[in-house]
Amino acid sequence: MDGGEDEGATEESIPVVILDPGSWTVKMGVATEEMPALQIPCLYVEYDLASALCESFLQFEGGESRERGSHPIVDHFGLEAVEEYTRAKYEAAKLEGEEGDELLTVKMTFSDPRHPLSANDFADLFQVYNYLVKRLHIRTGDYNLLVAIPEKVEKLFISNMLNWAFKTHQFASISFIYNSLAASYYYGMRTALVVDLGESASRVSPVAENHGVFLNSAKNCEIGGYLITKYISNFVKLKDSHVDYTLVQNYKELNSYISLDIDRSIKMNSECNGLLKPHKIPYSNIYIDPKAEMLSHEIYFQPEFLAHLPGYYYKQNVVPLSQLIFECVCSCPMDLRKELMNNIVLVGGVSDCVNMHERLHNELVNILRLKNYSESTKVHVKNESMSNIAAYLGCRKYAKAICHNKNKWVTREDYLATANAKVVQRLLMWANVL
Repeated sequence: MDGGEDEGATEESIPVVILDPGSWTVKMGVATEEMPALQIPCLYVEYDLASALCESFLQFEGGESRERGSHPIVDHFGLEAVEEYTRAKYEAAKLEGEEGDELLTVKMTFSDPRHPLSANDFADLFQVYNYLVKRLHIRTGDYNLLVAIPEKVEKLFISNMLNWAFKTHQFASISFIYNSLAASYYYGMRTALVVDLGESASRVSPVAENHGVFLNSAKNCEIGGYLITKYISNFVKLKDSHVDYTLVQNYKELNSYISLDIDRSIKMNSECNGLLKPHKIPYSNIYIDPKAEMLSHEIYFQPEFLAHLPGYYYKQNVVPLSQLIFECVCSCPMDLRKELMNNIVLVGGVSDCVNMHERLHNELVNILRLKNYSESTKVHVKNESMSNIAAYLGCRKYAKAICHNKNKWVTREDYLATANAKVVQRLLMWANVL
């Protein structure tokens, strides 16, 4: 850590807002609190209402209103948005009396540009972030902003983030840290292989003491929560060809698991055909075949399963997660490879899936055996707690360390007076340095 930090800082004196911008779940809070104050899906729902109904709808539903043409728009965010959208579409919910008949449209917007269902519009993203800042009830000019960023972040995202932080909300200063570095810092692991199983992709990032993240060795794979949800949709027993993404998403998070022996599981499922009841999705007559529970996450280890997904063009270069990890380790310096294999940590939303750690361990051991690696090479996939918010908690720990270290922050004045390219370069450099 740099010598510019103030060791005398107390937890109460840390004016830092933390933002962990996941493509599905976004987390925000202040560094003085142990857990994120807000964790919501990165989406919102718009209700386009007749003007006369807006006030009564807001009072009844607790939404937020803004104008678009002659009809006010009522917004709902996060889990509340998902519930309201589901209720409106599948339960034909109405307002009190007959006023609900004048509800014009209901539209769900996936906000993060990285999400495959988004419109790739940063205005949608900052709609959600504005809502979170408002919910924090803080004066942003009194706070610094610490953001966890993916290892292969787009500079367009950074430029828009800077503009939002300094021009829209007037934060005092901003700093970035890479997701994997924050997660390993939280767990106290100086050298680790961080496997982030996110919504829009999976990322494998090697982290080493005094080096930070080996960005050139980091690997990305398009298999993530989104493709799993899409795969589960293939098992929906429904006459219509379309089923809402959020309905299947909730099922995936509550029911799915990874089989330790997929062939045996498929055989048992076939023998029990008719005995296992399909899962019924609330507010609807939609049923999901029980096979979806065990087959959906299998695409991490057998991506060729995706070839059977309607409308999906299977790419031959998509490799199993275990193979991706092996290739990542092999691209790292030779003296770090054994240590990385012995310090694999899973983070992200899918990391909590039942049997994920055990299955990944078995697959990696099998790869090492086939490659005739020495038996002294150990594989250890750590089953750590709080893996779904590890990056956020790492940011909280990091914020305490750098709060008064001026070298790690870009102030609003610096941003306005310096060329954008130089600001971005400086932030990305410090994002990889503890």
